[in-house]
Amino acid sequence: MNAEEMTKARVEMTVTEEVTDDFPATVEVPTDVADDPQALTEYLADNEDLWLDDLPITGGINVSLAVNERDVEEVKLLDEAE
Repeated sequence: MNAEEMTKARVEMTVTEEVTDDFPATVEVPTDVADDPQALTEYLADNEDLWLDDLPITGGINVSLAVNERDVEEVKLLDEAE
């Protein structure tokens, strides 16, 4: 087996991910949607400001994060000093 010669490169990467987050949140919603899962889903989809700040981007207790797809969009070489 031939060993490939390797070196280090400093880069800035743009990566796009599609993720699924499962996390607990307490939200204030109208009474008429609180007991209807479909209406509640639609209400929260239309009012993401109610829960967006609770979205755990780094994980946590009772949090599940699954990366469904990941694409490298762009790579820029950086100077070693950057």
